[in-house]
Amino acid sequence: MFHNVHFVRVMGIKGLVDRLQLTYGITPDTLGIPRSVLEYDMNLIPVSVLNQFYENLERITGDPDAVLTLVRQMDLSKLGSLSHWFFAGHDLATTIRRINSGITCIQSGAFFGGEIVGPIVKWTYRNDSITANAKAQDGVRVANFMFNVLKHYLGQDFTPDRVCLPGTLTNKAKYEDYFGCHIEWGHNKTEVWLPNRLRLQGNRAPKLPAEKLSMSFADLDGYLDMPDPQDEMKVLYEVVNYSRHFGLPTLAKVSQLLGLSEQQLQRRLQFSGLNFTSIVGFVLSGEAVKQIVLGVPLEIVAKKMGYTNTTSFSRMFKKYRGVTPRQYAQNYADAY
Repeated sequence: MFHNVHFVRVMGIKGLVDRLQLTYGITPDTLGIPRSVLEYDMNLIPVSVLNQFYENLERITGDPDAVLTLVRQMDLSKLGSLSHWFFAGHDLATTIRRINSGITCIQSGAFFGGEIVGPIVKWTYRNDSITANAKAQDGVRVANFMFNVLKHYLGQDFTPDRVCLPGTLTNKAKYEDYFGCHIEWGHNKTEVWLPNRLRLQGNRAPKLPAEKLSMSFADLDGYLDMPDPQDEMKVLYEVVNYSRHFGLPTLAKVSQLLGLSEQQLQRRLQFSGLNFTSIVGFVLSGEAVKQIVLGVPLEIVAKKMGYTNTTSFSRMFKKYRGVTPRQYAQNYADAY
């Protein structure tokens, strides 16, 4: 029903959005991502939205190098509990392996891998869900992440042997100055090269702030909850869930996010025996439950679900959950 629909977590684009207003005087919603989405690092954003974000960023700022300007200010600690798992290893090779296996918790459709070629290790990234117009910017974003990981282990003076990037940007000297090495454009994936002898290097750089390594079950559930592109119902759930940040989910908005016409989406839902209104009610009541058990005031929960008044929200919730939001909150409090 839906194919090649991938997602990226908010934490994966922190470097792009954290200093956007300070640097360019614009906000993420100007570029197509509502502010409310960015309030929670685990929120999922369709990669189609990220593609459009890249194009809007270059067009509105007038700066073809805006991605580098923004992500070079990134902070590895912004990855939260996952960063402490990444960097708890005893050497660089351990961390690279963890990132390679764990990246799908942050961004679906993405592939990280390492290849040893003689004295060189090529750490590579590929994401086929990124459009041609956005590949250069996405490659810069991820190359910067890889670069910062390597500097974390090998020292702030470390420079790669080479960085290979997809697409083409004109100001090559700016990138060579930042990465400190030769830049090659026009590749089909992003590569950062380093000497093979350094891959077992221990961490000489200051560690991230001390925090417990373990994460809550809720955090673990969140990381493991990345939709598989073949799981059509989960994909649809998350696209509807994302669309609520624009107000009550509509057929027009959801079909746009899926890259379909309204008629195509309606036909596909009908073929599967599904009803759009019921899907929306299922999604919104499910997301509301998550907020209610956290103690979020019901008025705010209603607003987060796209409702302008609590009466309509309460009516929807009772239809799909059998009790009002207030009753659900009381039942939860009594049980736990």
